[in-house]
Amino acid sequence: MQTSLYTGISGLNANMSNLSVIGNNIANVNTVGFKGSRITFGDVLSQTLTGGSGTNQIGLGVQVGSIQKLFGQGAFETTGNSLDMAISGNGFYMVKDPVLSTRYYSRAGQFTTDKDGYVINPEGLRLQGYMANSSGVLQNTLQDLQLSTQTVPPNATTSANLTANLDSNSPVTGYVFTAGTNDNMRFSVDGGTTWLTASLVTDGGLSSGSANTGATVGAAIKAALESVNGNADTYDVAYDDQTGLFSVTNNTGNAGTLVLDWGNALSTSSTLLGFTASSGALAAGSTNTSDVAGGAFTLAKAGETSNFSTPVTVYDSLGNSHVVTLYFRKDSLGSVGNSWDWYAVVDAADSTSGATEVQAQGTVAFNTSGALYSESPVTYPTGGFNFTGGALQNQLISLDFGTSIAQAGTGMDGTTQYGTNSAVSMLTQDGYSSGSLQRTSIDQSGVISGIFTNGIEMTLGQVILADFPSTMGLSNEGMNLYSETYDSGQPLIGAPGTSGRGLVQSSTLELSNVDLAQEFVNMITAQRGFQANSKVITTTDELLAELVNLKR
Repeated sequence: MQTSLYTGISGLNANMSNLSVIGNNIANVNTVGFKGSRITFGDVLSQTLTGGSGTNQIGLGVQVGSIQKLFGQGAFETTGNSLDMAISGNGFYMVKDPVLSTRYYSRAGQFTTDKDGYVINPEGLRLQGYMANSSGVLQNTLQDLQLSTQTVPPNATTSANLTANLDSNSPVTGYVFTAGTNDNMRFSVDGGTTWLTASLVTDGGLSSGSANTGATVGAAIKAALESVNGNADTYDVAYDDQTGLFSVTNNTGNAGTLVLDWGNALSTSSTLLGFTASSGALAAGSTNTSDVAGGAFTLAKAGETSNFSTPVTVYDSLGNSHVVTLYFRKDSLGSVGNSWDWYAVVDAADSTSGATEVQAQGTVAFNTSGALYSESPVTYPTGGFNFTGGALQNQLISLDFGTSIAQAGTGMDGTTQYGTNSAVSMLTQDGYSSGSLQRTSIDQSGVISGIFTNGIEMTLGQVILADFPSTMGLSNEGMNLYSETYDSGQPLIGAPGTSGRGLVQSSTLELSNVDLAQEFVNMITAQRGFQANSKVITTTDELLAELVNLKR
């Protein structure tokens, strides 16, 4: 009869333990990353009344079998802190005590940084992961994650890429004549017996040092010839602004033969007009056309001797920014399409020499469909870009106008030459100034990227997760921390999203997985079990009282 007393007591103890587990779950309903538990019961080894038959056994009560952790996924809460992280799936964060070097595991992702830049949890334990080197390449050594608070060193520009359209209707231009320098032309009206010299400035009426259109220069050639010869309307000069060619005609009815001898003219004049050393004798009614397109880019008149320009910001070795202006000048119309010259001009304020200079130049060529098909190598008249401020001199910057893009099968055309306004569609360069860490972002793979004040985004590190063969075997150390045990097995570490490990959700926290409604139901069940077992004890007590009363 007394056995039933102890059976009832075991029931009371078991249900009280159950209430303790339920109470702990409810107490942590708002604990970030908390995982609820449940209790399991087992009956106590029974006694056998007679014989060895299983039909004659009486149980001796109940005992607690185990308390199991429930590692089901908790709900997510969005926060404004990028270092708040939730794990969607399996895995644990690894944190380390910086003093004792003890490693723990946790699902709670409330992280911040300390004064030294280490990523820590509320207890000051440091988050573990892989750090990146100064170039942003992840290393494979597990260590404390530390977000750099230092500045990123500057990076000098080594390449610039520009994609644009250059208007195919742009005229060939670039005619600047200066009196006494490149304005003279030598000609004969009697077939080469008597030679005369005419000035495009003095006799032709051009303004010295000014930029002129081809049509204006053509009119000046006509005026200079007729002024020196003394006859009006004896010559015609035409100009084609798409080919850049001049045509000189000795009109019908002229008595003499016109000979233009550019070999004895100033060489820069013949170069500008596109004639070779001698144009040949022009009898009355005959015409001579220049051999190549004329004109030239003149630095002093850069805007007037080019067809299009665009500024490009580049950086020197010290991270100082400089504006380089790219000028494009239509050069000639060939059999397969147009070619354009480009010039990279550095203003006097940015140039080491203190003078405005062309510090790089080249040529781009287009086919008859307007597509870019070749670029000349970049040449550096000054040996490279030379910027002021103590930066490295002869800085080489390669300029790519999209030949590689057009030929790579990407569907992009690179720079084009269509019959529409000149305009830039893409402009990039690889240089930047120094910068300090402004904010961080974390992707689902746990990669931590730093966004710096200079606009550069660089990989700083990666959060690494651990999983276990048996999460049930982990030891609860309090403060949402677990430690490995023999029963849990060794931690299996790796990047989020690999080998069954979950993904990291930044600016998110995983809440407790406790179901409050279920816990209240469990509480009622435990209460009823306790009450029922107490009845066993009180009933047994009454029976024992009756037994004692038999003596009276």
